[in-house]
Amino acid sequence: MKYKISALIMVAVMLSALLVVSALDTEPTSQRIHQHRTGRQPDAGCTCDGSELCTHLPLVVIDTEGQEIPGAVTGETDAFGESINTLAPDGRDVIDVKLEIMDGQDRNNHPSDTASVSTICEIRIRGHASREFEKAPYRLKFVDENGEGNPLPVMGMAAHCEWVLYGPYMDKSLVRNYMWYNLSGDMMEWAPNVRYCELILNGQYQGLYMMIETITNGEDCRLDLQEMAMGSTVTGYLLRGDRTTEEDLEGIRDVYSYLERTLTIGSDVAIRYPKRPSLTEELRQQIELDYAAFEKALYSYDYDTGEYGYWNWIDEDNFVDYFLINEFTLNMDAGRYSSYIYKDMSGKYKLAVWDFNNACDNFPDDLVSPDWLEMVSHTWFFMLCKSERFADKVVDRYWELRETILSEDALMAYIDETLAYLGPAVGRNNARWAEAMAEYAPLSPAYRNSYSHEEAVQQLKDWLRQRGDWLDANIHTIQQYSHPSRNKNYNH
Repeated sequence: MKYKISALIMVAVMLSALLVVSALDTEPTSQRIHQHRTGRQPDAGCTCDGSELCTHLPLVVIDTEGQEIPGAVTGETDAFGESINTLAPDGRDVIDVKLEIMDGQDRNNHPSDTASVSTICEIRIRGHASREFEKAPYRLKFVDENGEGNPLPVMGMAAHCEWVLYGPYMDKSLVRNYMWYNLSGDMMEWAPNVRYCELILNGQYQGLYMMIETITNGEDCRLDLQEMAMGSTVTGYLLRGDRTTEEDLEGIRDVYSYLERTLTIGSDVAIRYPKRPSLTEELRQQIELDYAAFEKALYSYDYDTGEYGYWNWIDEDNFVDYFLINEFTLNMDAGRYSSYIYKDMSGKYKLAVWDFNNACDNFPDDLVSPDWLEMVSHTWFFMLCKSERFADKVVDRYWELRETILSEDALMAYIDETLAYLGPAVGRNNARWAEAMAEYAPLSPAYRNSYSHEEAVQQLKDWLRQRGDWLDANIHTIQQYSHPSRNKNYNH
């Protein structure tokens, strides 16, 4: 399938005038910071009198002043069968609360300490299945007195106003998201920053949480999708593939692209940035056309030819790393739900990792055996794996990573070092959630469930060893997906 000259001119003009100004530094400004290697270590020498919580971790304190946090599942559905979540009395899906963070650099932290960060914060319960957890995850937005975004540096992370406060609940090992966000950050030029903390909500201890940088634009955020000048149509953009029931978060839903042929039924693509009111209808249509042009190229007979090849549209190294991170962990949602694709200054599409809660055989609905290839059927990779060029890059990169970041010794040490850093916070968290840990069994078949932190950690380690061994012996089989005999219907 060859593009007509007029179509080529249209796309070229559009791309030259649109979607090229956003900035994501091609050279990281600093190396990835791993909290367990650089943060304050457990300190048995704290001189407090024991009357309040004493922790070496950052401490988040939230006071709702008696308000219920909206976003909980009501058990009711709307006319379309979608779940109805609670709202604030004023009809908003957020409430304003006071949030403080105690993060002393040379001492342990206590609720009575002077806060390192103090702000008004919009808060709501977030997630899909996770919004039903007793240990709820929260979406935070720091705001000023006028309700405008108030970017603040948090726990050594760059200033930002939008954060996720995630509490590991289904992941009883407590390490999946922390571990894989950080390892992804070592592999790729961008992955969300993450820090462990402990949470006190309305005076009640809630255990271990993680403060996670969201994949959004921010004034000082490392993923810096530049704001538009007044009257300009020049911007970068960020798309998210997710369930149709997920909130639009000030975006416009339903990017009707050329095919969307490999997205899971029940999911769609939404523009996550620019947000209203910057996202005009004209700009939305231009973004839609741009994304559609990419899909046309990927699903055409010319997908692996020089002039029209997919590599003209994507950052290949980024897509290879995204593939391997999510393949190694068998992250079943990647490329289906909570999947982010964006354009930056390079003018090529890149992917951002998100959500490893269900990875490494923690997927509730099905056994995730460590002995198959999964990502070859997901979204863009359905076509990319038909290319010998892409398959060869995946194999070469796998062996490079397997000798370093993804080696068995490195993975086991990462888990052990992380838990050693958390120290007494693990015991406090497990005591707070002891009943749930002993009774909560979301995985099917039932034998997959762990009923203690120790069991969960051992299960994670065993699975990673098995996964690595199987991929060592079978990663080369990805090349069968690119063999010409298998792809006669796709090759010109």
